[in-house]
Amino acid sequence: MERNQTIAIAVIIVIVVGAGIGYFLFMAPPPAENVIVMGTTDSVELSLDIAQSWDFFGWSIIGAVSLGLVDIDPGSGGSNDDIIPALATEWEASAGATIWDFTLREGVLFDDGREFNSSDVVFTYNRNCNLTGDGLWRSDGPQRGIGYAGDGGIIQSVTATGEFSVRFTLNFAFAPFLQLMSATSSFIVDRAHAPMDNITLYDPTDIRASYSGGLGPFILEEWDRIGGTDEKMVLAKNPNYFNVANEPKVDKFIIVMYASDTALASAMTSGDVDIAYRQMTAQQIESFRTNTAVRVWEGIGAQIQYMLFQQDIYPYSETPVRQAITAALNRSHVTETVFLGQFEPLYSMIPDGMAYHKPTFEVHGDANYTFTQDTLATYGYNATHPLVIELWYESSGHYPQSAEQALVYKTDLEASGVITVNLNYAEWSTYKANRDNRIMEVYIYGWYPDYVDPDNYIFLPFAEWLQMGYNATYPAMGVIQADWLQYGRNHTDSADRQLAYETLQDIQAQECSCIPLWQSSTYAVSDPTIHGIVLDITVVWRQWLMYVGDPATTGP
Repeated sequence: MERNQTIAIAVIIVIVVGAGIGYFLFMAPPPAENVIVMGTTDSVELSLDIAQSWDFFGWSIIGAVSLGLVDIDPGSGGSNDDIIPALATEWEASAGATIWDFTLREGVLFDDGREFNSSDVVFTYNRNCNLTGDGLWRSDGPQRGIGYAGDGGIIQSVTATGEFSVRFTLNFAFAPFLQLMSATSSFIVDRAHAPMDNITLYDPTDIRASYSGGLGPFILEEWDRIGGTDEKMVLAKNPNYFNVANEPKVDKFIIVMYASDTALASAMTSGDVDIAYRQMTAQQIESFRTNTAVRVWEGIGAQIQYMLFQQDIYPYSETPVRQAITAALNRSHVTETVFLGQFEPLYSMIPDGMAYHKPTFEVHGDANYTFTQDTLATYGYNATHPLVIELWYESSGHYPQSAEQALVYKTDLEASGVITVNLNYAEWSTYKANRDNRIMEVYIYGWYPDYVDPDNYIFLPFAEWLQMGYNATYPAMGVIQADWLQYGRNHTDSADRQLAYETLQDIQAQECSCIPLWQSSTYAVSDPTIHGIVLDITVVWRQWLMYVGDPATTGP
């Protein structure tokens, strides 16, 4: 995108009219705004309410217009040593790390001029962990995804201990508590736009009333959608943002939504956008690598994809059958052919590079067809009577190249000679409804970190919202996993946590309820004048760090 700054120049024109002289002052247009335009195929899934939003793109907008008590140092690994102040300036744990006291920053203003204080923190957690009208902190509310509250929840209460101090009392010591506080789901809401008993939804007549947060580096100035489909969003620099040293480097950050990866790649090539981010194909990324007119950014990725079995449906209720299907997969095939080596095969629900990763699924091998054939034979499946699998994938671009992935999985499973695969697909909202109704026999899902800790991955095989029927079918094994999960959460000692998570990974590799497939790297493509893109393990998209400068002559 060509960039020109217009310099305001006063021009005085002298006109002689008869015996008199006339003076006319003309002003050139004011300087152009400093703007970055980003293209994406993403959109907001449900809302921009911190209590409800769990999708990647929703979080990327919430993270721009809101703020939490703490943050993670950009570019770091996300450990406790990488936690930095945000709305809180300092914190201290006591009582065996079941009590956390935070000192809040003074002089921080909401956009209506009201000063942020401890009552806003208390309001946020009372609202986001309730939203049922009965005053109880619930595990079945909008925040149930990572267990903030309710039966077995992490947080017991949040109380103000002063105008600028708050205390979190936990139900149990939670090792990654600071990482949880840095998650977008922990950001503070503005009570002026976040009703206690209702979710904040899109309102085309009042964009400020369309999101619950505030206090962030940007405000959402424009949000255009047609028929429920996002078209364009405009983030404008927040004049009240407290962190002057880290305020946005641009006046506006414009996001344009494209209907396909082809349209997005074309917009990047033509210069209609300055940045292209999510979702482009591996082939498009490779093509951009050879294009000297653009800059390709690559970073650590904590996105994983996995295969699930609906265990209320026979024969997926049988552990050996799930093991046989697992053994027939060939992870290298999909990462090399679909993703051209940009992604890596994954053999654990905890991504490689994160603490306590152990590749326990290697025990099943890849394309281990002898095991698959021998095991399925005991259930009556063979070349003349194959196991017929109905494999589902989403078709709306929520995950990268889902259709291409599914074809590879079909090819690999059928290469066993004793499995036939029928492919089925649905757009994202229908796909989730199918999940909730437990009608998909075998299906593909993905995960990004809510917070950077193995705790946020290891629970997935028995997460109730995945609706696999796993806990109901295997209550004893479910209890064992839950016990080890709690052990890993309660202990801050690294050796104790390692024991818990390695044990869980061993169990999960035997149960094969949830099969890890691959983990991604993260890619963005930009104009060479764009700087400040940070792609780290948090997968946080930090628009406020991006800026326009001299064209880059080397890689990021």
